[in-house]
Amino acid sequence: MDLSFVYLLEMTGTAAFAVSGALAASRKNMDIFGFCVLALMPAVGGGTIRDIIINRVPVFWIADNRYIAVAIIAALIVFFTSYRPGSRRQILIWMDALGLALFAALGTEICLQHDTGPLVAIMLGVTTAVTGGMIRDIICNEIPLILSREIYATAAFVAAVCYVLANNIGLGEPLSLGIAVIAGFAIRALAIIYDWSLPSFGMHKGK
Repeated sequence: MDLSFVYLLEMTGTAAFAVSGALAASRKNMDIFGFCVLALMPAVGGGTIRDIIINRVPVFWIADNRYIAVAIIAALIVFFTSYRPGSRRQILIWMDALGLALFAALGTEICLQHDTGPLVAIMLGVTTAVTGGMIRDIICNEIPLILSREIYATAAFVAAVCYVLANNIGLGEPLSLGIAVIAGFAIRALAIIYDWSLPSFGMHKGK
């Protein structure tokens, strides 16, 4: 069984995003099937789009079914665990933040391994991180976080750029991933704690 550092990070990101999806299902009072579906969307959605674009076949969760197993186990744990209603939104946001940083860094690393070049790797790293969450939020009939004023995709972009820069100066894969994940998570965490947001169109105009 592959228990490399990168693989463990991938499984951690999968579990974190799956928990965020399951918590979204709990807020909508879905049944156990709904929990599993919403857990899978952020856990594998972005990576599936990335793999299709770079022609990485079979896509990662078909090549290794353990990604699906981890996501479903996470969904079942959330389903059978009691949460205080007021806490679910905050847990969802923090699990999503962790998954965002991990998937942005890992998605960028995978793309560079497939010779996409730094710019495309960064773009697809962000895609890996945000697409699944968008699908989750759309299914829940909510405005996706990436389309709100919250600093969300920006944090994924920071993680992706940090990985490329660290990798280019020869820090090695584990250290580059560590730096990228910490940077992306820190930006998202600060945005959550201090309610940072990007300026929206017309916000400074007079009424």
